Amino acid sequence: MVLLVRYHHAAAIGGIATGWIGSLVADISQFITGFVVQRLVPTLAAFFVLRAVLDGASGQQPLASILTAMFLLGVETTYGLLQSYNTGTPYAMADVLDSLWNHLAGTIMPLAAVLALVGAILNFANHKPFMRLVAVSLAMLTTSAIWKLVVSMM
Repeated sequence: MVLLVRYHHAAAIGGIATGWIGSLVADISQFITGFVVQRLVPTLAAFFVLRAVLDGASGQQPLASILTAMFLLGVETTYGLLQSYNTGTPYAMADVLDSLWNHLAGTIMPLAAVLALVGAILNFANHKPFMRLVAVSLAMLTTSAIWKLVVSMM
């Protein structure tokens, strides 16, 4: 209660108003989506694609540049995904984190588990150690089930 009174008193004297902060947030959000995400990121991705081509032509490994370009090309979709998870409620941060966890456990981990199994099969065929990749794959596949068990026990 004391903090609330002090806040209203500071705002009446000349503190920062909520409308000013709202317009600042809107300007920063528009700058990020309009300039950084839609203009700067594709240009940087194009630079890294060109760099990968030049690295490959000079005999160096272009994988780092290719992965960087792929990451940059996924930024706009990731930004849109995070915005769709935002509920706008006072618990928006928890909602975003919960949605990200569900996306990770329900979409990304099963795909990574399949890739780990493919790697285990390739290692088995080449007579290399493969059980570690099988264990990782099983752990990724059971993460969602273990999480549901923990939540149901709460």
